[in-house]
Amino acid sequence: MFTKSAAFYDALYHFKDYELACSALDQLIQEMNPGAKTLLDVGCGTGKHLKYLQNDYQADGLDLNPELLSIAQKRCPEVTFHEADMTCFNLNKSYDVIVSLFSSIAYVRTFENLKKTLQSMVQHLNHGGLIVIEPWIYPENYWLGRLTANYVDQPDLKISWMYVSEKMDSSSLFNIYYMVGTKQGISTFNEEHVMGLWTDAEYREAFIRAGIEPQYDAKGFFGRGMYFGVKQ
Repeated sequence: MFTKSAAFYDALYHFKDYELACSALDQLIQEMNPGAKTLLDVGCGTGKHLKYLQNDYQADGLDLNPELLSIAQKRCPEVTFHEADMTCFNLNKSYDVIVSLFSSIAYVRTFENLKKTLQSMVQHLNHGGLIVIEPWIYPENYWLGRLTANYVDQPDLKISWMYVSEKMDSSSLFNIYYMVGTKQGISTFNEEHVMGLWTDAEYREAFIRAGIEPQYDAKGFFGRGMYFGVKQ
């Protein structure tokens, strides 16, 4: 999804406080699985969460996008990264904690893939291990037809990116148009982002089918909520 915008990803989401989110995640881990030592970040993107999580855990990252993983590897050279599909990965190892943050789970698009993803994650989870998912927006809360514009204003980088919120089947659809300005010149491009819209009941069903009794925090780390549970 981020093949064209990968180089600008961190600038586009400059407003995210990754350190604060990871501090809150660490508190949850210490509460739910205080002996945790190993962690897998599924849909890790450019590794901004792992930058902080690697300080407290033996952390790995997984993503399907090689452009994002290249940035993540440079940011976290001591971390092992896996280029794999989150719906069907097999790493031949297990972890004390597995997370999927900042709604990256929604890029699997369909409910069937959501169930497959949870099963793949739980298969890699140690007994007593913790799984944490930050969901995407619920269908009833989706802002269909809204025009959104965002801006990056740095000394040597200016970006304007905008889209109209659309739907495709049971997914949100953003055809995002970017205008990027650097000292080398101005460029434009667009990317199509499709993200699954699932109900609270569907998220809970995916957890239960994977063998995890879900708990829910309505606030989560960034206001989008959070599902979590322990493998018994």
